[in-house]
Amino acid sequence: MASETTTTSANDIVQTYIWEAAFFDYAFDWAIAQQFCRLFSGVGRPSNAIYIPILDSILGTVGTQTSYDTEFNGTEGTDLSNTQRTTSYVTGSASEVALMQTITDQLGEDEIPGWDMMGRMIQDAARVITLVREDDLCALYGSLTNSQGTSGSTLTIAQALASQVGIRQRGWRAPDGVVYHLHDAQADDLEAAIIASATSAATYATACDRLLNIDRTVNNGMGNGHVLNFRGYPVYASGVPDVNGSAADRVGACFVPSSPGNDQCATFSKFIKRPFRLELQRDASLRATEIVASERAGFFESCDGSGTKIVTDA
Repeated sequence: MASETTTTSANDIVQTYIWEAAFFDYAFDWAIAQQFCRLFSGVGRPSNAIYIPILDSILGTVGTQTSYDTEFNGTEGTDLSNTQRTTSYVTGSASEVALMQTITDQLGEDEIPGWDMMGRMIQDAARVITLVREDDLCALYGSLTNSQGTSGSTLTIAQALASQVGIRQRGWRAPDGVVYHLHDAQADDLEAAIIASATSAATYATACDRLLNIDRTVNNGMGNGHVLNFRGYPVYASGVPDVNGSAADRVGACFVPSSPGNDQCATFSKFIKRPFRLELQRDASLRATEIVASERAGFFESCDGSGTKIVTDA
């Protein structure tokens, strides 16, 4: 038969799609490092910078016994001489990051029932600002003085191990441990090196369990970027750590995170001048609403020696 009436011939009255009141998300990097910063507030204080004094050591270089083997010995009947103390300091300053999105009245009036475009845009603004700040913090990894890794070469178990051991040997006491934040490619190299560390299952198990204390995480990095534990310390991975100059290397880090036991030597700190703020502003002439998100803050190295940058080919 022919000349049937179909969805093609009567396409003007056919609804082509069923719209579902749901959104699929887009891919984005984890915001990892900021949770490990020590926080300082400048809210309501008349300055864009913070100055934190440091009491300089009179004990010399850790591990050398150069300034306390005989230097403080006393002699009966002899006056002591003064030991002068000096101070230094670290500073941090705040910068502003902001994002504006505008949603027209007609979009809000005509969007499919059940959708909340404005709510999604507000939620996403917080994500964007957070990731911009994450990049600011990760850029500090390259300024750490102490370094492990070899340019153009993949990360090895020995280098990952030395990154933590060096912090201890430099005399920075971290009762609550350290944390690793690596670029995704560096984390892949570390996992590959762990797997290839021995062909014997017995040797591999012994090395992982006893010496390196390697363990999987509950969701293998799928929930918050925590991909594994190395020496019992958390190893996080994301794509945010920077490229090392013009080379193809990436710069991760092993450092002391902020915690009640670690705060005296936390590697990085955040100075907050204005916390994250979200504002809606009506633009009547445009018949639209502006969504403005902003934050005024900054990151700085609060203790250079308690961190190790890890520079390897990615």
